[in-house]
Amino acid sequence: MKVHFNRHRVFLAIFALTLILPLGIMAYKLTALDYAIAGLMPAVSYRVELSMQVHGHGDDVSVSTYLPKSDNRQIITEEENSSGPFTFALQSGIENRQASWNADAVSGEHNIRYSFSVQADHLKFIIPPDLPIPSVSDASMAEYLREEQGIQLNDPIIEDTLNTILPDRNVPLLAALTAVHGFLQNKMESRNFSGYTDAVTALRLGEASCNGKSRAMVAMLRKLNVPARLVGGLILEQGSKRVGHQWAEAFINGHWVPFDALNNHFAELPSNYLTLYYGDQSLFKHTTNVNFKYFFKITKRLVPKREAQEAMGSSVLNIFNIYSVFERIGVSQNLVKIMLMIPIGALVTVVFRNVIGLETFGTFLPALIAAAARETGLIWGIIGFVLVIVVSALARKMLDWMHLLHSPKMAIMLTLVVVFMLPITVTGITAERFAIMETEQGIGKAAKITAATVVVIAACYTVMDSLFLQSMFLAFPELLLVVVALNMWLGKWIGIRLMEFIRFRKLIFRQGA
Repeated sequence: MKVHFNRHRVFLAIFALTLILPLGIMAYKLTALDYAIAGLMPAVSYRVELSMQVHGHGDDVSVSTYLPKSDNRQIITEEENSSGPFTFALQSGIENRQASWNADAVSGEHNIRYSFSVQADHLKFIIPPDLPIPSVSDASMAEYLREEQGIQLNDPIIEDTLNTILPDRNVPLLAALTAVHGFLQNKMESRNFSGYTDAVTALRLGEASCNGKSRAMVAMLRKLNVPARLVGGLILEQGSKRVGHQWAEAFINGHWVPFDALNNHFAELPSNYLTLYYGDQSLFKHTTNVNFKYFFKITKRLVPKREAQEAMGSSVLNIFNIYSVFERIGVSQNLVKIMLMIPIGALVTVVFRNVIGLETFGTFLPALIAAAARETGLIWGIIGFVLVIVVSALARKMLDWMHLLHSPKMAIMLTLVVVFMLPITVTGITAERFAIMETEQGIGKAAKITAATVVVIAACYTVMDSLFLQSMFLAFPELLLVVVALNMWLGKWIGIRLMEFIRFRKLIFRQGA
């Protein structure tokens, strides 16, 4: 009895410590180190991968594009280049950064990939209501006041349009900007067209995509002696896309102020707008004797804000900031996230097994398979899991027929798993368990547990893929001790499981009556 009492006290002490210690560390960061709550809230980050496919016919090939630069609004990090036989060169000017890939005597299909991470802020300007329209041209801004090929500010239609929407030029600049932007937004139809449209064509047709509306706005602003320029970039949205975006900027009161007449952003730029280049440029250039394709793959994620990471870096608690420590030794953020999320997936599996009552193949395998499925997506991860189970089970039957020893047989099965589904090799052990269960308890029991395992994998994936949880555990890795505490509490679970309640509900309700 005394031993039991002491064991219970030790359990309570450890349980309390695993709760109090992480909460105390968090409180210390928020109070003594004066970490602002807002600064510790997750920030949106995007991983952008540009894939270019080139099919040459034996001639020299050159491909170039613009890459984003870090500035006061957007921060570019984790840049990676993979270009095979192509040599990579980068030229960085005052405004633009242009990358080029070159190779001699290119034959066949080759892939070029460039990826980077970006964090950007939402930008909003307040234009003084009494600021006048410039009466004369600013000589220092001559580059942004001249006529260009697609910005024909001296064409009569530019003047005629301004006379229509702004008959009185003796108005403040804010009123003029509102009139021009409102006309392009409300009176000119928006069209999903990726081709080139100059300012005059857009006004004559009364319809345009982003580049036509932006050129028309730049032309009208320059006609009003307001320096203006085009900006090319990308709207960051989860998924793949083959189209960029263009908007305009006007130089007002010492600042370049953005305007997007297509998406109705007046003097503001959303945080998911990525600036790639300035000026009326073509995003891609390549030699004419090749087949060229490209697309952007964009992945949205949440990470601790840069301010919090910098503050944590100089903190006495730097050892607890796993993200900063791993980043300094070259371990990718994605790997750190997987490491931190696997215990969360294991906790989800424990809840399903001990509280809900679903039987799965192992405690950790659903979490490991869910982690592997992060690279393929949940659906393909589950399809791959089921495929490997079926193939391995059939292979085991054949190997049993050959009367092979267990270790060589297991090695052959793992080899088959690698051949059929390399990303999720951990299912080889599950396949072995499935085959044994199918032999000992029948196909029905094995199929039932497989279905339950798939459900738990989906639950683990959903929780582990939570951008909010990833961000919180990156900022507060001490929360892993709370996971330990929850597992200790579940380890003492003696209540009725949900599946048992469903199974015996009639008996339970009859006794209650």
